[in-house]
Amino acid sequence: MRGYIRKRDKDVWQLVVDLPKDPISGNRRQKYVTVHGSKRKAEFELQKLLVSVKDEKVRSSTQSVASAMTEWFDRVREGLSPTTVQGYEGRIRRQILPELGALAIHEVSASHLDLLYQDLVRQGNSPASIRQTHAIIRRFFNQAMKWGWTGANPALLASPPKVRVPQVVTPSIDQLTKLLEEARAVHPQWGAFFLLAALTGMRRGELCALHWDDCKETGITVAKSLIYTSPGGTREAPTKTHQARFVALDEVAQSLIEDQKKQLQLAAQSVGLRLVVNPYLFYSEPDGSLPVHPDSPSKLFRRLADKYGWNELHLHSLRHFSATQLVAAGVDIRTVAGRLGHAEASVTLKVYSHVLEAKNQEAASIMGTLLGSPIKQEEGIG
Repeated sequence: MRGYIRKRDKDVWQLVVDLPKDPISGNRRQKYVTVHGSKRKAEFELQKLLVSVKDEKVRSSTQSVASAMTEWFDRVREGLSPTTVQGYEGRIRRQILPELGALAIHEVSASHLDLLYQDLVRQGNSPASIRQTHAIIRRFFNQAMKWGWTGANPALLASPPKVRVPQVVTPSIDQLTKLLEEARAVHPQWGAFFLLAALTGMRRGELCALHWDDCKETGITVAKSLIYTSPGGTREAPTKTHQARFVALDEVAQSLIEDQKKQLQLAAQSVGLRLVVNPYLFYSEPDGSLPVHPDSPSKLFRRLADKYGWNELHLHSLRHFSATQLVAAGVDIRTVAGRLGHAEASVTLKVYSHVLEAKNQEAASIMGTLLGSPIKQEEGIG
């Protein structure tokens, strides 16, 4: 293992150490470290660096996937949500380690991964599920490369099954009207919840996390989402994209929110309680101190939709309803993406491309109507 020192400035040194060649491209690789101080200090740090690189090389040639993935997951799990941790643990234990765990980390190839994915298909796993397993493997090897455990990420060359984009299903106006009536009959709060979801396109967790102060006269500031914690609890967290957004409201939505606040005030008075500071808009306690659990509106929507045999509809369909209505009405994609909280307008384009295709045909009809008569008149003259 070779290494040397370059002087970059007064008391500034750059340490350069050769690493093993890239196993795929065969290109030379080097590690660079800057040291401030005397040359003696730089020489000392160079020796430490040479030893650490040598240890990493030995480690990468002997460490098993089981050992490496367990250590990796222990180090990254604190940055993951409880539900993500649970999902990762299950896939690592049931799918990844039984097939790959005994291999040395540097032995894993794209061929090994493709065989794993084929086995998962035969076991009845969906392409979307296998893609999630693939994402864990890809993330693991990316971090392993950064830590110097291996020189390549075989997941980048593997071929997990393609996922077909599911058809977006939205309720008709008649279906939505019936669902809102049924929800109000259960409790006025649920009618308000479903209607605000359809009007704004907000996600379930975002609606559950709304406080009174988030709701202004002109619109809602969406900065939080209610997520699960183990065991069975909830907590507020940033939105899915970790970005706040402003969703403008019309008079219908404004009136709905004011009515919801009045309902909570009446509920608190009826049991002799005072409202907490900045209550939740959708509440499970009459003082507004606790939000509704995200499962509650989902289960209610499922029960009401099943009552009419509308098995294809689910709570998320209200979000699709909002988006498709806006796109069909000619609202530009960036505005729709902004209201939905999509990180990129391309996500909106992909999900709602079927609506855009219909608008494309409508545009063709408009142009035909606009120019068809003048063209026929010219042909008649000739």
